[in-house]
Amino acid sequence: MKKFIYCSLLCVLIASCSDKLDEKHEDPDAFTSTKIEYLFAQGAQKTIENNYGDMYTYLFRRFGIYLQVTARQEGQDKTNLYQNVTSDLGRWQDYYETRMGPLTEIDKIYNTLSEADRTYYNNFYYAGKVLQAYNTILTTDFFGDMPYSEAFTARNEIYGGEVILKPKYDSQKDIYYSVLSDLEKAAAYFGGNPSTDGTFNLQDILYKGDVEKWYKFANSLRLRYAMRISNVDAEKAQSVLNTLSEADLITTNEDNAALHVDGQDTAPDGIWRAMNESHSTAQGYYMYAPEPMVNMMTTAADPRLKVYFQPNMDDDGNVIDATIGINGYPCSADEAIKLLNASGNNGQDFHAQYAAYNTITFRENYQLPVGVGISAAEVYFCLAEAAARGMFSGNAEAFYKKGIVLSVQNYYTYYHNSDSEMVKDKAIMNADISDATLDAWIDGSSYKFQSANALEQIATQKWLHLGIMQVFENWAEYRRTDFPKLIDDRENGVLLNQENGLVRLMYPAEEASMNTENYNAQSDHNNTSTRLWWDVK
Repeated sequence: MKKFIYCSLLCVLIASCSDKLDEKHEDPDAFTSTKIEYLFAQGAQKTIENNYGDMYTYLFRRFGIYLQVTARQEGQDKTNLYQNVTSDLGRWQDYYETRMGPLTEIDKIYNTLSEADRTYYNNFYYAGKVLQAYNTILTTDFFGDMPYSEAFTARNEIYGGEVILKPKYDSQKDIYYSVLSDLEKAAAYFGGNPSTDGTFNLQDILYKGDVEKWYKFANSLRLRYAMRISNVDAEKAQSVLNTLSEADLITTNEDNAALHVDGQDTAPDGIWRAMNESHSTAQGYYMYAPEPMVNMMTTAADPRLKVYFQPNMDDDGNVIDATIGINGYPCSADEAIKLLNASGNNGQDFHAQYAAYNTITFRENYQLPVGVGISAAEVYFCLAEAAARGMFSGNAEAFYKKGIVLSVQNYYTYYHNSDSEMVKDKAIMNADISDATLDAWIDGSSYKFQSANALEQIATQKWLHLGIMQVFENWAEYRRTDFPKLIDDRENGVLLNQENGLVRLMYPAEEASMNTENYNAQSDHNNTSTRLWWDVK
């Protein structure tokens, strides 16, 4: 069965238009005159959004638990989350078909155009390169080496060029270098005052055609990926950092690469449906507030605590008893098992005792971004690390504090703008979250910057900020930095996480049979304990 992902078939991408597209394929000019715009909007959505499967399956039932940004009530059989991962978890097809299909199709159409028509579509082409870069790093950070330079050629039969149905695996280093080069070219294009004529502003669902924001998005990704490889390839990372200044980057929450929709009627179901189905009597309890995070935030008097979490939650997301404080649920399997055994009723009333993610902020908030690519807070945490390591000019403490300030303000905006019908907390709505007030709070809290502990503090704050909204990015950063120091997750005394934790995903089984020679060349690394190129200790 030839369903091979490198084909990027448009019948998968745009099923409702398949018959018409088949006709269009016989006339490339007709196709290109009307469809690049649609493909771009499709590609942008699939790149940035947190879809339902990502949130339900991977956030609340796997990676969120690994990272202790969420906690599940059940402790028994938790070992299966760590030790029985024998597949790609659907991430391979997600990349080659869902995410990259529309974007690589744009490339092929673009390359058939006249020089004049290319000029018209340059904004789509270079913004598409930024989105491709994002998708590619997301995926190589799951698998390491993978087909890239020879992938996406099957449809060359239509557009011209070599068709390679059994592509080689590129090294992760080569993939990172290629992506960084593409981002540099995209940033140079958007920084060169490109034309804003045409339909880009109408089809750009991320930035509404604002090319300056695309310039900052491209450069902010360059910063992120330079820091990702900085422990293994400091020279390359430094060469990227040398070309960046603070002015080139996303430095305000208004410029965040966050995908918004108009409301529930037009939104992908993503996080909201996943939350409704992840914390209820019928489906189990998977989004308790994790005890380590709650304790850390409580100690610091973190103003995000009540924006992240609420004291307890019924099946509809309502607070059951507002007089109870925000109590975190254990993140260790053995502690959860002990708690359940001691309850006498298998924890049937725990949903009334333990905190969960805030309904107003997340679960019933259709103004919440359906996905976040990168934010100003993360940019400043990257700058703080780079400055602390002598790789970037600037004050590490100032960058660190700015990251926390922007994170608080970011999440308060989510709460303030929520269209949930639940009554909002007046204390949150009236809180002073000005820069000056938050600066003073940080200096008087357990978050106060300490040069000797700077890298751990910075990584921990990044973990707090990325949280559940950017769980895949959070997993990559945890593997890179080994911070924060998570609680030992043990079942029957056996340590499940820390050095025993999952560090990559398996290639899909089809690769061994459909791309055998290239798969065999690197199959010795195909296990969940082989660290990625950049994951050095």
